[in-house]
Amino acid sequence: MRFAQLNVGQQFSFEDKRYTKTGPLTASQDGTGNSRMIRRSAEVMIINDVPTTETIEQTKQSYSRQEVLECCGAYQSTLIQELQKLTDDKGSVQVEDVISIMSELDASEFI
Repeated sequence: MRFAQLNVGQQFSFEDKRYTKTGPLTASQDGTGNSRMIRRSAEVMIINDVPTTETIEQTKQSYSRQEVLECCGAYQSTLIQELQKLTDDKGSVQVEDVISIMSELDASEFI
């Protein structure tokens, strides 16, 4: 299973250490509490038996060109809408805001 497929609070094993997912790209190591960034694509093993939507619904493994284009278009539209909400009086947005919104958007919502 990929790290991005875990729910926040779910326990998993990665590189022979136990973690709890704390955010879209972060986890806390069990025992020490140290925080660590983990790639969304990192392969992890679930420790607890809490079901996720990914385990209930089988994830599709391949997509047609049209499906990918539709997904990218939906992502782009959502990103533009969210960024427009943050524009200041001059119509500009801070780079940190752009990065924050991009990291918060979950690609699985667009598939």
